[in-house]
Amino acid sequence: MQGKSGIFVQSLVIGAVLFGSIVGAGFASGEEVWYYFARFGWVCFPLIIFAGVLLFWLGYMFLEFGKRNGIESVQQINKQLFGKWGLAGEIIFIISNVILLSSMLAGANSLFDIVLESSAYRYASVLTASIAILVSWLGFDKMVKVNMLVVPLLVLVVFCSFIFCLNSSNDFTVPLVEGGEKVITAIFLSILYVCSNLYFAGFIFARLGTANSKKANFFGSLIGAVFLVICLLCMVVSIYLNPYSSMSDMPLVYIANSVGHSFGIVTLVVVWLGILTTAVSLVYTIAAWLNKYNISFKFASVLISIVGLIISGLGFGTIVSYCYPVMGCFGIIFMLRMLFCERKIKKKKGFCKQIAVK
Repeated sequence: MQGKSGIFVQSLVIGAVLFGSIVGAGFASGEEVWYYFARFGWVCFPLIIFAGVLLFWLGYMFLEFGKRNGIESVQQINKQLFGKWGLAGEIIFIISNVILLSSMLAGANSLFDIVLESSAYRYASVLTASIAILVSWLGFDKMVKVNMLVVPLLVLVVFCSFIFCLNSSNDFTVPLVEGGEKVITAIFLSILYVCSNLYFAGFIFARLGTANSKKANFFGSLIGAVFLVICLLCMVVSIYLNPYSSMSDMPLVYIANSVGHSFGIVTLVVVWLGILTTAVSLVYTIAAWLNKYNISFKFASVLISIVGLIISGLGFGTIVSYCYPVMGCFGIIFMLRMLFCERKIKKKKGFCKQIAVK
């Protein structure tokens, strides 16, 4: 039986991996925060709490789903959820992950474009892809440790930006959003945000759940959700205190630069590390999938990174605007299938108990 300290450490690891997998170019830069929440004004505050609760609930179910089914591959997840349509589910899942990897690499370019005046910023995607390949080669455990390192750094930067903004002389300006249809859109987007992120991190999260206790899975999911809510709230308030930041591709970096050049550089590095953690998870997931079809893991990781670099040429804004909503819808379908399968399992257990009593 595990002691309390062991469960606590496991929970922190799970929470860090959940949060670290969600932190990508869009979140870490603040762009997603504006698109999914901040632009809807005051209604975004209860929606952030709602998104946190939803992330906690679905994250915990995902961990337990992985634990109960001994998930070790993408193939297993899709076979469990979609049966004979499992291969189609795999292909859609992998294509979505490739597109997301492309957006991370494009996001790295956009990030470094802010501080580099020459075309050298274009090499940021190559650097990011190269490091992601090397970390993925180190194995699943090392990838988890990378998340553990980056998460506290990003939370610290977000919190420091928030404190600096509170001490500024700027007025607290909240956008006015009128009409019930806007509120409905905001609710839908908050659901889309959570489901799409769990969809992309699903394999990593399900596999992580196999090695931990039920209690650790519960508190780990809770910690990850709390991290997310705190960071979202701090970033939304920071954007409202710096309205012009919403017009930037990287609102958080814009805000940090307004505080001071040195803090802006620190924020840029930490945001890039946040992008890197997501890129590592994606490279590992896709390479592990190809490895099950007798393709060398190392060769697959290099190949998929090259494909990601080619697609990243479309640009960060283009990929986010046209691809993210579609992939978010796939995420909702994925989550609904998981909930349906979980419900069937519970019904089956209840029926077996009734038979045993009789």
